[in-house]
Amino acid sequence: MPPVICLLTTALFYSTAAVPDTTPLPAQAISIERANELLEALPKEDAWLRSKDASTIAWRESPVLHALADLYEATEDPAYLHQLAERGQRLLSHRDDRRGVKDGSGEVRPGWTMGFKYVVASGALKNAAGETVIAIRSTPFSNNHLTTVEVVPGAQGFTIIVSNEFYPRKETYVNLSLNPADERFAEKVINDPMAPYSTGRGTSTEPSNLVSIQVKQQSPLPAQKIRLTPIPLAYTGYYGIIYHPMLRFAEFVKKDAALRSLVPVADSFIQAAEESYADMLQRLWRDGPGRGEGYVLTCEKGESFPADNVGQPFNYLGRHVCVLLALHRLTGKATYKHTAEKLCRLFKNRLQYNRRGNLYIWNYWYEPMTTTGWKPEDNLSFNVKYFKGAARPEDASHGTLDIAMVAAAAAEKTVFSQRDMERFANTLLHNVLLPDRSDVRRTVDGKGPAHPPYFQQLHGWLELSPGHPEVYRAIRQAYLQKGMESLVFCARLLKWERRLR
Repeated sequence: MPPVICLLTTALFYSTAAVPDTTPLPAQAISIERANELLEALPKEDAWLRSKDASTIAWRESPVLHALADLYEATEDPAYLHQLAERGQRLLSHRDDRRGVKDGSGEVRPGWTMGFKYVVASGALKNAAGETVIAIRSTPFSNNHLTTVEVVPGAQGFTIIVSNEFYPRKETYVNLSLNPADERFAEKVINDPMAPYSTGRGTSTEPSNLVSIQVKQQSPLPAQKIRLTPIPLAYTGYYGIIYHPMLRFAEFVKKDAALRSLVPVADSFIQAAEESYADMLQRLWRDGPGRGEGYVLTCEKGESFPADNVGQPFNYLGRHVCVLLALHRLTGKATYKHTAEKLCRLFKNRLQYNRRGNLYIWNYWYEPMTTTGWKPEDNLSFNVKYFKGAARPEDASHGTLDIAMVAAAAAEKTVFSQRDMERFANTLLHNVLLPDRSDVRRTVDGKGPAHPPYFQQLHGWLELSPGHPEVYRAIRQAYLQKGMESLVFCARLLKWERRLR
């Protein structure tokens, strides 16, 4: 995925309990016995404690909850649900409102704070009295917590050196002044309203790709070096990813009287999801851009998601659909289904149909990101003043979230149909999987070589199994052939093995 739209790490989803081996696996590797061994091998400590960040819950803990739900479906053994209940309650205890934690907005949200790689970072250069002379805010889409800013006083003004080891990039600005009337006024030299969403590598003396600054006062700056601090955000894009397995649990419990001891936990999961979605939809829901469509903003304007005040990518919206449809089934509230249908239409209306292959291709994002983008005078985003619009195909990893949306809606016979399921299945079989089933390509358009980092997310495409009989067989073959074991992958295969009997 080009860096301009990559909102997550290259190895987006963690391969939970993966065993790094490339020897083909025996058929017994897809068994309840082996799944239990992989489950037992998971770290015992709370995942949140490794990195107190929402991304930890979304990409490390949520897949484990899904695996437990899948194993319950495969076996009907309530022991898996009891584990899911325990882990889910622990997960909820880390929600910001339950810990009394404010995000960068100053509000306590019913969500989980993200404050690491994928938010804007800020800092201040100060005078000898500790007063802010220059306020600094990062501009790229990620890794702003690694940006450092150094001041070197000089006889002719001062020098600012901005560095980021991730890209890597180093920017040097000499003979700077704090006087707005001067040619070398720091804001004039450093700020670039057309700074890209991504950033270039190497060294530069041109306007910054890494930061924008604001001079607060004309006061001498002593020598100093600071590292920018992430501005925390209760990121709603993770809500669907986090709540989906918890609501699967709730539906299992509500349908089986033998599980009545777990009803209080199920009710707590439903209530928690309703609280989070009420806040998100009240603040961030937008109707449009087309009739009967809708989307959710990344965050409010000026908050710390780098691309603030624009729609969340299709994939995040996909998991929202799964949660909204589950909430509709669990509560009977029609508004949840209506909202989910608007999100589905947004996606379906932008699919590109390939008649020859009877398959779909689609983009990671939608307009204006895929079309006109925006310029500073549009005043769309506070953090990203300029975005060059470009249509870039979805990747095979994030694409599993889109597939979850399609499968969930098709199961309810709303917006997506069995014909759509077949077309998405063909995308998997012809564009994503290599012909020999040894690996996956990077993007859903079928272009380019194998991209091994995305292989472990192939299990998400199993949700298309009802659309084509070859889906399960092909993915099963790929898993055994690849020889890289994963609890999440194994559990998903076991679920579909039982469903397809």
